[in-house]
Amino acid sequence: MKNTRLVRVFKHAGLWTLVSVVIAGCAGMRYHDDGLRLVSEGKQQEGIASLQKAYQIEPTNGQFRMDMLKATSAYANELAKRADEALKNQKVGEARDLYINALKLEPSNAHASRGLNGIELDARSARLVSESERLLADGRMEAARAKLDTALTENPANKGAQRQLAVMMERDEKLRDELVEKAASQSVMKKPVTLQFRDANLRMVFEALSRTTGLNVILDRDVRADLKTTIFVKDAAVEDTVDLILLQNQLEKRAINANTLFIFPATPAKQKEYQDLQVRSFQIANADVKYLQTLLKTVLKVKDVSVDERSSTLVMRDTPDAIAVAAKVIAAHDVPEPEIMLEVEVLEISHDRLSNLGIQFPDSITLSTPAPAGGLTVGALRALTRNDLLVSSLGLGVNLKLQDTDANILASPRIRARNKEKARILIGDRVPIITNSVTPTTSGTGVVTGSVQYQDVGLKLEFEPQVYNDQEVGIRIALEVSSIVKEIAGPNGSLAYQIGTRNANTVVRLMDGETQILGGLISSGDRNTASKLPGLGQLPVLGKLLSNNSGTDNKTEIVLSITPHILRAPAVLDASIRNVYSGTEGNIREHAMQLDPIGMLRVPATNPPKSTAATVPRAAARVLPTPVPSLPILPPNTNGSGSTPGNSVAPASIESPAPSDPVQAVEQVPQ
Repeated sequence: MKNTRLVRVFKHAGLWTLVSVVIAGCAGMRYHDDGLRLVSEGKQQEGIASLQKAYQIEPTNGQFRMDMLKATSAYANELAKRADEALKNQKVGEARDLYINALKLEPSNAHASRGLNGIELDARSARLVSESERLLADGRMEAARAKLDTALTENPANKGAQRQLAVMMERDEKLRDELVEKAASQSVMKKPVTLQFRDANLRMVFEALSRTTGLNVILDRDVRADLKTTIFVKDAAVEDTVDLILLQNQLEKRAINANTLFIFPATPAKQKEYQDLQVRSFQIANADVKYLQTLLKTVLKVKDVSVDERSSTLVMRDTPDAIAVAAKVIAAHDVPEPEIMLEVEVLEISHDRLSNLGIQFPDSITLSTPAPAGGLTVGALRALTRNDLLVSSLGLGVNLKLQDTDANILASPRIRARNKEKARILIGDRVPIITNSVTPTTSGTGVVTGSVQYQDVGLKLEFEPQVYNDQEVGIRIALEVSSIVKEIAGPNGSLAYQIGTRNANTVVRLMDGETQILGGLISSGDRNTASKLPGLGQLPVLGKLLSNNSGTDNKTEIVLSITPHILRAPAVLDASIRNVYSGTEGNIREHAMQLDPIGMLRVPATNPPKSTAATVPRAAARVLPTPVPSLPILPPNTNGSGSTPGNSVAPASIESPAPSDPVQAVEQVPQ
């Protein structure tokens, strides 16, 4: 009895469970359908909410989950795109809200996450740029550059940081120019000087220059104390005069500032120790970077030069003069290649005539006997009459055929080519040529191995132009016209072709826009065949009527028309880079060592003032038996700029209407 009641209870519980499942399934389907409908109508938020409710009702339904994820992802991407548009219109707040909403819908949306991070990064970069501007206004260049470098490192594409960088670079360049201009204005290197020394001690000469011009001279400890010099210059620049003195004694100089020189022996060890080196990166746009590397090593004897073929960059480390000369050499070679446009017309004119005229007589007559089943006996053969013999059918025909065929095949390609680079045109087919080979085996059946090669058949044109400076173009032309004559079957199923070809190779030189026509590739064939009756066909007039004549006449001609147009002419090198001074064999210099009198560059004064330059007394020159001490020579009365107070000499210039007199030193007479 109890068992019966339990069974009834379980039956009622299962029934209610089934009913609840059915009701839940109907509700989930209804929410799912409503969600899809709302999404299709553009009501994404309501539709996604309905799809989520359907998935909550039936979490095991894979279709509900898939539709919900698709709708959520599509709406999140749409919000991210709308945020991008708002960001383009400078609506940063609206864009941030849209990115946040997209991430709420789909936390893993990379587009929205990247956009929100970009907004935050731009805000941080803006703060750094603002701080950099404030520091720059206060004159704190290093701190401003540090802030700006941080902003550019975190966000290289930030427009504000890029603008601030441009402002700072412009200001740095302006400050450098001002410093260079100030140093040049305070420099004594361009001051005029007159020297007259014979076998004078080198240190005494530098001391005289130091006292009279304000030039600071520091000597290396290895500069010999017994060096002497003889120099007679008038109204020459201090820098040129010092260069000549150093050249006489195998010395080199290094400029410390505008008015200070450090003198040292011109030995390889000292040059490595004191000579300044620079590193320069050249971005090569047109030339071959490997060729430039070889050129610099061969011509300028540059040792430290490296290339990056991937980015076409050449990096060089050498003295400033060597780098300046190398820059001119590279500029002379890094020029764009000339280019031309070739207009080509190829015309193949063919004329075919086929004729077949006359009476077609039968070629043979056959007589035969009947063929009974058992064969004919000799007696039966003798009993045959003319009615028993069989004769082959005879026919007589009249041929009246004349066929003419004219054809013009035209190809009109246009191709752009670089200077001394081959350009190729193929108009035709690539015909496969099959080759089979048999490898013997022990079983007796060979293994067939096939290979396929392709042969170009048709019209092939090859051009190699060379552009000259006088608006002329030299063109090396190779023309080939080929066609398949017949197929040739080989052993083991191989296949080859008999190809007829016509070739022409020539070199022409044309003006820009000039048209040259090349013709004469003519192929002509004439063949006649006559079928005549023996005897009667040989008669003069009657033979023509009693014979059948057929003939073929083929004639083809190829005409080539070519017109070059110069799109980029050869670069004309400027005189400044066409002829470059490079110094001596052992020392590269950007400018030649020369001694031009400063007075040649000055406008003479109406009443030139008397010379106020310091003069070394003649007697004093004679009473200097002891050498000058080997300590570094510095002028005793110098100010911060390196010039001597009360003894300043203005440098010569073209604009100066009344320049000062040159510094003079009298001749030292040896005892």
